[in-house]
Amino acid sequence: MKILERFTDCFIKPLTARKALGVLLGNFFIGIGASGLRLSLMGNDPYTAANMALSEGFHVGLGTYQLTVNIILLIIQLIWGRSYIGFGSIINMCLLGYVIQYATTFIQNTIGDGTGKSFLYQLIYMLISLIILSLGLSMYQVANLGVSPYDYLALGMTEHFKLPYFVNRVITDTFCVLLIVFSVLIGFISWSNSHLGLGTVFTAFCLGPFVNMFNKWNRKWILPDAVTSK
Repeated sequence: MKILERFTDCFIKPLTARKALGVLLGNFFIGIGASGLRLSLMGNDPYTAANMALSEGFHVGLGTYQLTVNIILLIIQLIWGRSYIGFGSIINMCLLGYVIQYATTFIQNTIGDGTGKSFLYQLIYMLISLIILSLGLSMYQVANLGVSPYDYLALGMTEHFKLPYFVNRVITDTFCVLLIVFSVLIGFISWSNSHLGLGTVFTAFCLGPFVNMFNKWNRKWILPDAVTSK
């Protein structure tokens, strides 16, 4: 009975059509943005870069690899952070890797990538992708229907180890980068397949301001009642 009540509290009560749409569209745009960063050849955020690099090293599709990693991280979340699990957590965990995988193929076949292009072309490609990624993250976060398993790590560490959130986020992201570097050093992947670069730095410093820029607009259509009551 308690399991049913917890399921209702986490998945049913907070759910509205607008919030669900925000989560679904948000993950779609996150996938498009991450695919664009990949194809710009300028680098992805640390977690996505690690999943892309290691999935290529293991010769496994990104969607399947990322889902496997997320399931492992979900076990940690189920033990220590069940209150952070919701509809959005499951959608992000199960679908995002596949969106990135298939969006990459589609974009590459229609627009192409940054191979052989100028630095300016790659930079513009990266910035447009970063803006699309930020739009998706804003939708996903404004809907507030749960935290992805990876994002929970820093939140859980903040609760249990009493360190500031930004420190814990740096720790988790740094671990992803070190994992990629170690894989390169042992010859498991090549540096060209590391998916690290200038875009990795830009995601660290620009995602926050860009997401905040979209939040006001997304709140208007995802949470109209909350905006009206202010």
